[in-house]
Amino acid sequence: MSDRTRRALRVGAVSVLLVVSVAAYYYHFGRNRSGPTGSYAPAPASQSTLEATPSMARPTLWVLSIGVSRYKESGIALQFADADARAMAETLKAQEKGPLYNEVKSLVLTNEEVTRESIINGIQSFLGEAGPDDVAAIFMAGHGVQDHATGSYYFLPAPASAANLLTDGLRMSDFDEMMRVLRRNIRRVVVMLDTCHAGALQLSARAVMSGDTLAARIEAGEGLFLLAAAKPGEESKEDPQLGHGTFTYALLEGLRGAADTTGEGLVSVSDLFGYVARRVPRLTAGAQHPYNKMEGTDLTLAAVPKQGVAERAPRAEAVEQNAPEPTGTPVANAIEVTDFRNLRADPENDWRGSMLRVALCTELSKIRALRVYSSEFIGRASKAEGSEELRLARQLGISKVIRGSFVVQGDMIRIDAGIWDTGTGVNQGSEAVQGNVDDFFDLEKELVMKILRRLPVEVSAEEGQSIEEETNTSVNAYKLLLEAEGISREPTPAASPTKSPRARGVSRGPQPPHPPVDAHSGNTIVGRSLAGLVRAWFVGTALATEPVPDVKADVLQSLEDYRQALEQKDLDRLAQLYEAFSDRQREALRAYLENAVNLEVEIVDIVVESRDGRVAVSFTRRDKFIDHATGKQTRLEVRLTKIFVREGGKWVIAAGA
Repeated sequence: MSDRTRRALRVGAVSVLLVVSVAAYYYHFGRNRSGPTGSYAPAPASQSTLEATPSMARPTLWVLSIGVSRYKESGIALQFADADARAMAETLKAQEKGPLYNEVKSLVLTNEEVTRESIINGIQSFLGEAGPDDVAAIFMAGHGVQDHATGSYYFLPAPASAANLLTDGLRMSDFDEMMRVLRRNIRRVVVMLDTCHAGALQLSARAVMSGDTLAARIEAGEGLFLLAAAKPGEESKEDPQLGHGTFTYALLEGLRGAADTTGEGLVSVSDLFGYVARRVPRLTAGAQHPYNKMEGTDLTLAAVPKQGVAERAPRAEAVEQNAPEPTGTPVANAIEVTDFRNLRADPENDWRGSMLRVALCTELSKIRALRVYSSEFIGRASKAEGSEELRLARQLGISKVIRGSFVVQGDMIRIDAGIWDTGTGVNQGSEAVQGNVDDFFDLEKELVMKILRRLPVEVSAEEGQSIEEETNTSVNAYKLLLEAEGISREPTPAASPTKSPRARGVSRGPQPPHPPVDAHSGNTIVGRSLAGLVRAWFVGTALATEPVPDVKADVLQSLEDYRQALEQKDLDRLAQLYEAFSDRQREALRAYLENAVNLEVEIVDIVVESRDGRVAVSFTRRDKFIDHATGKQTRLEVRLTKIFVREGGKWVIAAGA
């Protein structure tokens, strides 16, 4: 055999090995990558398939685990943060023997080892060695605080105190910058924050900061997964009976198999997040609710024994068995949008949370494939939050809930939104936008388009164009409109009604969800989305029906009277169209109408539904006028729902609607 032939055979053999390795690589990792449309391919169910994957094709799992129980300032000591960090590292280290990773490298920092410099070095030097196809997991347990003087947020290393926070604390904006640098080299990063412990309240002139506020300081992006211990106003609990913080305990349970609800032997990030979101409120009697933010395609994080579901912790199993099962069958593409939370203690911006919800409902309602429900009235009828909110939404037939938060700092605003599945309790994806507050509507439309790309709906070119076109041109005028319509975070006072509600012989029993009924009147545009119905209507047994023709005609005439009274700025006539009309409502309407010079009001896209003697009318209202405050031509578009009731022989708008 000639040398040339031998070389050809060697090259051929190497080529075959290379092809096999590359094929194995993409087979293994393809389930964690987005396809051309960004869809998620679920992990294979067979453990043996994974075990057959060549080790050279597997990534390395890099674990940076940090926990501080002993602080220089003894008054803020914790019990289990250091034990939490060690247990997390050990649990993830066990993945080295499984089918997902070639090896697991870990760096554990506890107590006095945790300084600002050691954390930075751990991220830059240790995690900086990771390759683009590796996975990084960062766990941090300790205190998080906000410095009111500067507005900055900090994680507290062991030496940090009220006196030296600026020099020894880890500013979360610096942590965010390190995350952005890290993600240039590694595409998948999981961050778990067990912070917001009660001891931090003893820091002079500082405020304890919730875990989701810490997480909100980290910029979202594809391949970044965030899970924090508690939402605003809550403390992260430590439980001596568990020997851990409750949040970390739930994480450990999930990673050891409890989050594998299918029994396939795999735990994805969304599996883990969903399990922790359900487990922690149960361990704390509803006192603590984790927060998560997930960007991009799901990630298979851990492999567990297939029998892990049957062998999960007895305490967890007992709780799961006693948990009430959701009732009701979610309707595909039925979504609810809730008010967005203001993450800063600045009440002057709270109204933006309602504006975000209404603006998103308005834009999403333009998509005919969606059925959009607003929490305008739901929020007043129920105090449910977190997993309870999702359970109730599922009972109503709603399949997904969009909820989020925002932060205003100076002239800048950042908005985060997550899409939550009501059946699993899992955040199926998050999106974020940020920019100048004056560009609010552009940012809101950008956020809507991002959300739509994550929903399983087809958006036509016409629908996309209708969202992107400029329809709202003044934030201040929009705020006045929402106040005039009673859409506000503050409860409307019941005092000083100019017209009192009178008893009627009409049953107001709750009703279940039903597909909206289209109505057509004159030149109005027939719509297919229904937003803002009262939650109490959805829980009974009687079905919604299409109003009889005479009723529909009378209700639509009342709606036309409402439109004309607005255009004519006739407050007395408007008052006659409401079941009750408070002084506060009158003054809010007066302020809006006085600012709207040469007002023209158009009502389109009407949907009418009748329930037990009452009629819900959902519509899009378009106002055009010259803004008195600025002198500029202004256009506003808002999706509203009015509940009409029969009173004195005519249909009027129900109180609170």
